Parts: sequence; C-alpha cells; structure tokens
Amino acid sequence: MKTILKIFLLISLFVCSIGTINAQYPKKRITSDIHVGLNLAGMDIKNENTYKQAKVGVNIGFNVNYKFWSNMQLQTGLFVTKKGLKRHIHTVEKNGDISVTTYDGYYNATGNYIQMPFNLGYELYFTKSWAFNINGGLYAAYGYKGTGTTSSVTVISDNIGKPVVTTVPEVEFESFTPDRWRRFDYGLNAKVGLVYDIYTINIGYEYGLYNIAYTGPELKNRNFFVSFGFRF
Repeated sequence: MKTILKIFLLISLFVCSIGTINAQYPKKRITSDIHVGLNLAGMDIKNENTYKQAKVGVNIGFNVNYKFWSNMQLQTGLFVTKKGLKRHIHTVEKNGDISVTTYDGYYNATGNYIQMPFNLGYELYFTKSWAFNINGGLYAAYGYKGTGTTSSVTVISDNIGKPVVTTVPEVEFESFTPDRWRRFDYGLNAKVGLVYDIYTINIGYEYGLYNIAYTGPELKNRNFFVSFGFRF
C-alpha cells in the first residue's frame, strides 16, 4: 500500500510541475468514459493476513467528469464490480515422532457490487489527442449478489500404516447473509489514467474502510484494477 501511495504522489507532482503546457489545448467541460476492466481483489483480515490469493474479477461501468476550474475536475459514475476473498490454508503439524497432520483448506467467496466513486481529479492535455489524469476520493458500494465455496482435506500419516485421509466436500454458500458479510461498503480509491483520442486506460486501487464481516475477524475490501474504455 505504501508503494502505491508513493507512485500516486510522484505522478501528482509530475503532473503539477508541467501543468502550464496544458493551457494552449482546448478542453471539454463535461466528458464521459465507458470502462471495462480486470480486478485483482482481496481483503484485509484483521490479525489473520495469511494464505491469501488474488481474487480475479471484472469491472464494467461509466464515469462522468466535470471540469469546474482549469484542469481540476469532479468525477463520479456507476460501476458493477466483482470482488471477494480467496484463501488456501496449508498447515503441517508434527505430533512428536508419532505422526504428521497435513491440512489444506480452501475458501473462495465472491461479492458483486454496484459502486459509485466520488473523486476530485486533475487532467492534463499534452497535445490535442493525448491526456493524462489522476483522480482520487471516496467510493460507496452495495453488494447485490455473492456466492462462495469451502472445502478441506486432512491427511494424518505415520510410519506404520496407510495415511488417514479426511475430506470435507465442497460446500456452497451465499456471501451476503447475517452470519457472513454486510452488503454496504465504503472506502478510498485512487487511479491514474491515459487518454488518446477516444481511447482510455486506467490503473487504480481501492482501499476499503468498512468492516463488512458480521462475525469473526474484521474484513475490509482491497482491490487493484486496470480498465480500458472509450471517451465521448
């Protein structure tokens, strides 16, 4: 997270330092972008940030940009985005010189959200066709659908007989239930983008501030995303 913040800070300083070259190029006061992209999501698990894997998802939506003063802009929009949590817990426990217990637990849960950003941004046109922007602020989201699965395999082996294998078959569940996840979420988001003519590319990060877990350890969404789109 610190590395990502440093990158955004350096980019912001770079944009501000060369902002004067933008004055000669005309800008639309209101623009809109359509985006389709890829998520690499996860969650911050309080005191249990281990065995996590990236949860791959998609995002699709649009945003509206309003330039209220020079290159400064307000940005909002509406997105459908898939986040979640994926874990593979692997432990090996030695029971003295008698046996070894190996445990593999699998957890894969998805949360589909409708999400709105509320950002303040800065957009710089280098030429009539090329532009660079940086936007950051808050997001609010509502989880409308989500499912998940859990399963596990335990193997107890010794030097005497065959290993004893205990398998818990895959069980499906709903993510947004009173004993699992809350539907509402909010947090911080920041992204940088490049515009060429009508084509756009954005890279960003979302940092959830709200504990979405009803029970158990606190869970807060984290998401790195990249998206491609069109401006009109």
